[in-house]
Amino acid sequence: MLHQLTVRQKLLGGFSLLILLLCVVVVVAYNKLHTIQDNITEIKEDRYPKIILSQRIALNLLYISRGVRDGVLARDKNTVEKKIQQVEDLRASNRADLEKMEPMLSTPEGRALFAKIREAQNAQRPLFEPLYALMRNHQSDAARDFLETKFAPSNNNLISALLSLRDRQQGRLDKSMVIALESSRDAVIILLATALASFLLAVMVALWISHLITSPLRKSADLVHQIKQGNLAGDSEPIPPARDEAMQIARDIQEMRDGLRQMVLSIQENAHQVSDSARALSGMAQQVANGAQTQAEATSSAAASIEQLTVSINQVADNSSEASQQAQAAGQLANRGGTEVLESVGKIRFVTTSVDDTAKQMNSLTREVQQIGNIVTVIRDVADQTNLLALNAAIEAARAGETGRGFAVVADEVRKLAERTTTSAQEITAMIGSIQQGVGQVVHSMGQSLNCVEGVSGTAEQASLSMKEIETSADTIIRTIHSITGALTEQRSTSLSLAQDMEKVSRMAEENNATVQELATTSSQLNALSANLQSVATRFRL
Repeated sequence: MLHQLTVRQKLLGGFSLLILLLCVVVVVAYNKLHTIQDNITEIKEDRYPKIILSQRIALNLLYISRGVRDGVLARDKNTVEKKIQQVEDLRASNRADLEKMEPMLSTPEGRALFAKIREAQNAQRPLFEPLYALMRNHQSDAARDFLETKFAPSNNNLISALLSLRDRQQGRLDKSMVIALESSRDAVIILLATALASFLLAVMVALWISHLITSPLRKSADLVHQIKQGNLAGDSEPIPPARDEAMQIARDIQEMRDGLRQMVLSIQENAHQVSDSARALSGMAQQVANGAQTQAEATSSAAASIEQLTVSINQVADNSSEASQQAQAAGQLANRGGTEVLESVGKIRFVTTSVDDTAKQMNSLTREVQQIGNIVTVIRDVADQTNLLALNAAIEAARAGETGRGFAVVADEVRKLAERTTTSAQEITAMIGSIQQGVGQVVHSMGQSLNCVEGVSGTAEQASLSMKEIETSADTIIRTIHSITGALTEQRSTSLSLAQDMEKVSRMAEENNATVQELATTSSQLNALSANLQSVATRFRL
């Protein structure tokens, strides 16, 4: 029946029993500790504070007696007042302590003792004022007599009542201490007894559980030892099904042994087939190795050709880049030449306009020179007439004789002036003729220059148009070269990728060759392993 329980259920049952014992121990210990704690709390919060208050009140009463006695013996008024003040402070402290003590008394006996204390206190209270009066008046004898006959007995009664209450509280304190010690001793005994019982029970449970677990484990160890020795015959007693994990392990080992027996039989049968297949594989591997060697050589040759093609493409790409730069430079020069030709056309047009204006001015000058010639002609005519008139005047002066001699002199001067005027007019006429001839030549030359300038202007405009066409062609060439360069770059990248791929193919071919060689070696090793496997399989007893 126990074999139908799992290891987990067995362990849970054993540990549950141990936990139950521990719970019992804890409950018992808790009850005892709670009793001890109640006693300690009662001592701390009830018994001990009452005793402390009783002792402090009794001690204050002794201090009051001493203060009253010192006041009676004192002769200085200030000392008497100081002692009286000390007594009053002590009385106030006692009243406060009694007020604290009264609520703490809950039993009838305690309240009865406290009533006696109150009665003694009330009997003592009226004695202080008469005693203070005797002390202030320095009536030492009367004060001593009052102190001995009235105050001291009253004070002793109060102290006796306080001591009775303190003794009762001390007795209750001692009783609580005894109960706490007995509870502590009982708790120790119970804890030791339950701990010992728990230990013994735990040992028994551990032995019982270990037996339940190790028994099927020993069976499993025996089966494993048989398998280790190569005994797969299966001559041991079959293990029945059970929920115990250890029993399940032993049963699984038995089934594993049966499976190993079938596996070894299959291995023996397959080892022969593996040996035959390994020999056939070795022959095929050799053929594949020869083909792989040929493929590797062809791939290496193709990779070298692609490498040369890549170098050629790189050179063409570099040349196209240089041609693109030169075409770009030519386009820039054409653009600059067109700009300069346009500037020259503008300047030629300005010269044409200037020559035309100059020709017009020379024509105007010719007309003015002609007008000057006309004026010179008039002046010459006037000079000729003047010369004739002077000649006539000279003739008339000669006729007049001495009377006309002065007039003859004037006429002679007028004639000379007319001759000089005629000579100057002739010179001016000659100069005007030269000027007209020079102006004519200049106007003719300017006309020819104007025609030449107009021809040059047309030629320059035609050259500017040609420069623009050259610039446009250069741009087209640059774009074409850029397209060629891009295509060459793509071809270079493609050729590089192709070269890399061919290198990879070459390496793969070499690796395949090496793999085939390894495969041939592996097939030989496989043949040897199959032989070893057959020898190993024969070691098992089936």
